[in-house]
Amino acid sequence: MSSVKPVEIIACSMMEHEVRAAMKDAGLDCPVVWIERELHNFPDRLRTELQAQLDRTEAETVLLAFAQCGNAAAGLEARHSQIVLPRFADCVHLLRSKAPGDPGEVDIYTLYMYPGFLETRSGLFKEYDRCREKHGEETAKMVCRMMVEHYQNVSLMDTGASDPSAVAPAAQELADLLGLNCTSCSGTYRVLTKLFSGQWDEEFVVVPPGGRVEDADFRPPFR
Repeated sequence: MSSVKPVEIIACSMMEHEVRAAMKDAGLDCPVVWIERELHNFPDRLRTELQAQLDRTEAETVLLAFAQCGNAAAGLEARHSQIVLPRFADCVHLLRSKAPGDPGEVDIYTLYMYPGFLETRSGLFKEYDRCREKHGEETAKMVCRMMVEHYQNVSLMDTGASDPSAVAPAAQELADLLGLNCTSCSGTYRVLTKLFSGQWDEEFVVVPPGGRVEDADFRPPFR
């Protein structure tokens, strides 16, 4: 009997709740490789890790639960497996897209947080902790607030995959730390459900074996 797996998922660990919910809704039971969330801060390193996982897999098709992600997806090569991934700029647009053709409404003055962002003290929290240890609380706050000086809100997104109230205190803490308003908004994991159901229309980039993901794959009118 062949040991080749027909499908494997490579997913961002920040979207674990959404990925698991979408797999359940799609009735898909297959291996999942979770990619460390901190790699989003380093697109070149993220691309290298994704390529290494693509080269390692024995699956016929790899479903990438990612988006363009700071152009980390551009350049990925489908050396022996078909690659399919959502045609969106980033995970926030992906999780805000309510219907096909909707690129995901995003306010440029808002930092969007869904539960996976807030379950570990990473991102801006990590930067604040690092700076506070070296320079003290007031300097750390000043530095972090300068990093988000053009933003007005921190918005906690409810994608329907988990209870956002569990991380609401962390969202409020982050907003207070940054001197921003704390708000909420709705989201959806419908794109991931389509990905795992094989409904690969114009919302997805499909790369056959021997092909490559290109930056142009994410340009309008598709995203």
